[in-house]
Amino acid sequence: MDRKDWNRIGLAAAVLLVPGGFLLGATMLARRAGKAAPEGPVTPKDEPETTPVSEPSPPGSLD
Repeated sequence: MDRKDWNRIGLAAAVLLVPGGFLLGATMLARRAGKAAPEGPVTPKDEPETTPVSEPSPPGSLD
């Protein structure tokens, strides 16, 4: 085979395979990012699971 033929084969491979490689890499990155992200808000270990929104005021106090 001639050098010109190898250049054409290399160019065709780059045109056909590089976009597929970008798509595959982007898909793998998106899947990894999805697995690494937490599912919901994380509560600190020091605080209880549920915290009241507002505490009731004692009887007889004025607002």
